[in-house]
Amino acid sequence: MVNKMKNIFNLFNRNNKNNYTEIVTDNTDIKETTDILLLKQYKDKIKEIKIENQPFRLSGLLHILTNKVVSLLKEQGHTIYYDVNNEVGRYIIGDNAYIEQVLVILVKDAFLLKKNSEVMVKVSKYKNKFLLFDIINEKGVMQKDLSRVYSDVTQIVSNQSKQLNSFAMAKIIVSSMDGSLVVKSSKKLGTHYTFKIPYYEDKDDKSHQDELKKYLSGKRALFIGKDKYDTKRTQYIFETYGIYIDNMKLDDFENKKPNLSKYDMVIIRSADLSYKHISFFKNIFQDEKSNFKIVIVHELFEDEEKIKLSKPIAHAELYNPTVIGDVEEILYQMFILKSKAVKGINNIEIFNAKGFVIEGDNTFEPNNLEYYKGAHIAIVEDSKVDEKILQNILMQEDITLFCMHNGSEMIALLDDEEIDIIFTDINMPIMDGILMTKKIRAMKKGKDIPIISISSMAFTHELKKMEAAGMNAAIAKPIEVKDIYMVLKNFLIMNDKIRLRKKNKSKINFLFNKEVLDISKGVITSKSNLAYLENLLKTMEELRETRDTFEDMIYNQEFIALGEYARSILALYESIYAPTMIKMFKDLNYFISQQQRIYVLDYIEMYKKNWKELESEVEKYMQSI
Repeated sequence: MVNKMKNIFNLFNRNNKNNYTEIVTDNTDIKETTDILLLKQYKDKIKEIKIENQPFRLSGLLHILTNKVVSLLKEQGHTIYYDVNNEVGRYIIGDNAYIEQVLVILVKDAFLLKKNSEVMVKVSKYKNKFLLFDIINEKGVMQKDLSRVYSDVTQIVSNQSKQLNSFAMAKIIVSSMDGSLVVKSSKKLGTHYTFKIPYYEDKDDKSHQDELKKYLSGKRALFIGKDKYDTKRTQYIFETYGIYIDNMKLDDFENKKPNLSKYDMVIIRSADLSYKHISFFKNIFQDEKSNFKIVIVHELFEDEEKIKLSKPIAHAELYNPTVIGDVEEILYQMFILKSKAVKGINNIEIFNAKGFVIEGDNTFEPNNLEYYKGAHIAIVEDSKVDEKILQNILMQEDITLFCMHNGSEMIALLDDEEIDIIFTDINMPIMDGILMTKKIRAMKKGKDIPIISISSMAFTHELKKMEAAGMNAAIAKPIEVKDIYMVLKNFLIMNDKIRLRKKNKSKINFLFNKEVLDISKGVITSKSNLAYLENLLKTMEELRETRDTFEDMIYNQEFIALGEYARSILALYESIYAPTMIKMFKDLNYFISQQQRIYVLDYIEMYKKNWKELESEVEKYMQSI
């Protein structure tokens, strides 16, 4: 049995000589040590596995997958395609990080089966109970014995190759998701890596497919290319929305002036565009009365000059490999939201940091803010200085500002208010801007809200992290008026719903935390806002002087005096209705009375934290009135 397994492992290495890592034997101490370290890394990862299911955008996952294998595509001539069944929808529920990890392992393994491989990733539903991912290499075939090894492997062990251990890792992850992973290989069908996980219905139904099908059914699209196969996969996706497809060869387009009157849109690759084509389409693009749309498809490693050349005529951009979620997004933006220019979703590993950071010019005047009357603009910023700068820039009659001080407050605000654009800091207490953005993008009403980072973070990897979280753009600190205006021009899409909102004078709204300061009770007791504010500010000044004395008593273990002092402070906090502080001092008095003095030291840091939160609430209240 041992000899038979050695023969299989030798066969495994011989058939994949240039691609697979050599099997570790016991002959060399160096290899054994390396393998033990690798084994430990795998086992550490297994211990950390914790599945967290939440909604995420499927096309975003597939773009990340493309980026993870981009070097293999570019350097080794492999190709990857995606085929997402339209029943799956734009959003799915699962652990996107672990699904991504499994897909990367399987796609890389599929590439290794054959040089210049074409790999298809198919995503579908099975009986509305399971989500299926099928990674297919039709021309790559495993040896029968090797296929059996893959099927039987269940553990990560030191005498297996890195590839087998990676595959075992994928199996363990899928099993943790209550799913299964199998490999089947034959000369007729090629090799299929299929993993199945439970399908959870997204009850928020974030897909626009039904709405788009009603609107687009019967519309016509013209695909222009060297032949109809250039964009055949993209054509298939457009057809799912009931759009009729016609094809025109590039030669015919160049030799004849096509009659576009019977079409609603044209789809053409940037690789095929010349200056002559740009001139022709520019007249159409600049005609504001025309509803005709121009969609540009970029190849994975498209020349930057070609992309730049096509942008002035593009109503929307797509990047190959095209996935259904991207097509849905650009069609929704163009035909339902009536956006003039829809930013493409870039599959390419190269991140354009300059394009992500918005820099304004002097063409936007302050009086242009009148165009945005009715808009609800949110500011999420813990810096009082930067918050005030943004307020001064955006303060305009009939524009309503909502000022939040952390991501958690912003998410709570979305439960009660309609927000049209969000300006957010990154580093904030309680919840930062990155996590906030991810959570908002998972919400039904948050998927399309423009989110703009305002941050001093300027390194490419930091900006890339913002984009990956779902932010639309970034503005660098210090904040400049022209940059804010440029963001509004590019991202705040006005419509009748916004314009017809009940108009208010310039108004700033804050989300108050009743657990920290119960303003409503204070105002009712004091009979007016001004009376309560006067009492609040006077009491806060008295309480400010108590903090050092409170700390000294605890350090000096003056517990009897501390008990009396805490009761007097408690009365002050009760007079301004500060629930968190009231609870803290009641608990402290209890521990002192029960002589449980071991807990008292913790109250020094607790008081500092609660005081900071209380001060923040008081400042918000002052600004609101």
